[in-house]
Amino acid sequence: MNEPGSGSPPPDSIASSEDEGRRYREGVYEPLDESTLPDAPDGGAFPRRGHGPPFKLVREMSRVPRLRYIIGPSVIALGMGLGSGEFLLWPNLVAANGFSIWWLFWIGVVTQFVVIGEIERWTIATGESTFNGMARLDRFGFWPWLFLVATLVSFFWPGWASQSAEFVGQIVVISGGPDIAWQPMALLMLACIWFGLAVSRIVYNVLERLEIALVAGFFPLLLITLLVVGLVPSHLLELAVGAVSFGRAPAELFTGDQFPTLILAVAYAGTGGTLLLAQSLWLRDKGFGMARFQGRIAGIRGRNEEISTTGFVFDAADPTALGRFRGWMRIVHHELLVSFVFLTLLSVVITCMLVVATLGTDNPGLAGDLTGMVTLQGEAIQRVGGLWLRVAFLLGGSLVIFSTQLAILDTVTRITGCIFYERFGHRTRFFTQKRTFLVFLTIFVLAAMGIITASWIGGEGLDVLQPDFLLLIAGPFTMTSMFLFTLVVGYMNVRRLPAQLGPPAWKRWSLLWAAVLWGWFTAEQLSRTAMSVAAVEPRFMESLALHPIRILFYALWLAALGWFAVRTLPSGEKRGARA
Repeated sequence: MNEPGSGSPPPDSIASSEDEGRRYREGVYEPLDESTLPDAPDGGAFPRRGHGPPFKLVREMSRVPRLRYIIGPSVIALGMGLGSGEFLLWPNLVAANGFSIWWLFWIGVVTQFVVIGEIERWTIATGESTFNGMARLDRFGFWPWLFLVATLVSFFWPGWASQSAEFVGQIVVISGGPDIAWQPMALLMLACIWFGLAVSRIVYNVLERLEIALVAGFFPLLLITLLVVGLVPSHLLELAVGAVSFGRAPAELFTGDQFPTLILAVAYAGTGGTLLLAQSLWLRDKGFGMARFQGRIAGIRGRNEEISTTGFVFDAADPTALGRFRGWMRIVHHELLVSFVFLTLLSVVITCMLVVATLGTDNPGLAGDLTGMVTLQGEAIQRVGGLWLRVAFLLGGSLVIFSTQLAILDTVTRITGCIFYERFGHRTRFFTQKRTFLVFLTIFVLAAMGIITASWIGGEGLDVLQPDFLLLIAGPFTMTSMFLFTLVVGYMNVRRLPAQLGPPAWKRWSLLWAAVLWGWFTAEQLSRTAMSVAAVEPRFMESLALHPIRILFYALWLAALGWFAVRTLPSGEKRGARA
């Protein structure tokens, strides 16, 4: 793993002590006086600065802690995905179509694992957010602003709070309480989220603890429900067969009604959309790698910590620093594999086994009806195990969907606030990083409350603002942004980081695969949207038949893939060992 001829640093120069490692549980911040630091050379053994300010040269890379001290960022990503794809969308697809599509789920999760690992790379190497790295690619900082807009369009809708509140309402009714609307409960949930995040000292620490608690509550409740209802061995066999049935899928999935659900389910085979980019910001708040010199986002009770407008880099030709960087990349990948990939796969095995045990797999009428599916599941569960089991099931669902809304509100605020602060806010006296987060959080919570209130008092004209719609509307924007940032992050890591710090060949091929998968869904959804606007015959939108509009979008997708392959794939030159 070391650069040829560079020598192997002794192990104790790579691993941190136990005391050092424990500090990462709360996050590490070691401010530096940038005026005393020299500018790093541009290129060679250092990252290329592009259109941003010079990087600051720091002689040492942080030593690497044990895995148990850094568990957290990927648990948040897990909690963010559980309440959408894992509890709702994939069980819905399986209930309607059977297990033959399960291969697409696990491939989607593994694809996200690769892409998230590359999102982490830039922050470990430079301490910068991935958005600051993107801004260096052109003089106008185009890409961060684009992803800010994509984040707002995809996740402005409070669909998860509404869905969680609806399940709580069902618990109240079946327990003998009054039949109350979901909207006031959703408003209360949003208020609790604002209070929990805003009144914290360090926002990330509160978010991490809440997500761990919510995820820990979800698994036992759903597992108990499954065991009481009955785990059918033949269903496990069907799932195993579906996991290797590559390329097979019912034709109905690609027709009009189910395709939006399929897009969102593939996007949320894990987390989804620009939310994946938040992994960079969570690592920065934990102080991983070179991010220990960047400040953390503070709540009302905390003190503002400075976030530099540039990054801090080390000499990649130094074998000790390079060994530590590679150690960091290994440990964050292990954290991602255990906390995100394994638990995501386990959660969907549980939820899909449960939906098949209660509803079976031949339910085309349930396609896209997320609330109706859960209601029918609850009724079937009550017939088998009684009222208490139905309450346990709905409570588990409510907890996990609430964890998704909590993480999404933090993440949308974190992403948009970070981009705003790095591109504009730092030039002002008012917008510290702390104030930026609090202002954006308040705006988003009030806006979400406004949407929910409008659906409550707006009458039949606003009936469209119901939970299922608020979830499914995000699909096209979510997938398109995933395709685009895969291209940008891959290009940035290959072309802007020194060879020793860039992704290895298998990672670059895997990024191309992600662009193939997410790019196809993007091209197909955009072509269907354009054909709908142009009033094209429905048969073209309900099939993959050739049409000039579809050919245009597919051509753009293939052109982007060609550009990406030329710019990032190995060309045969010897680049040295990579992390």
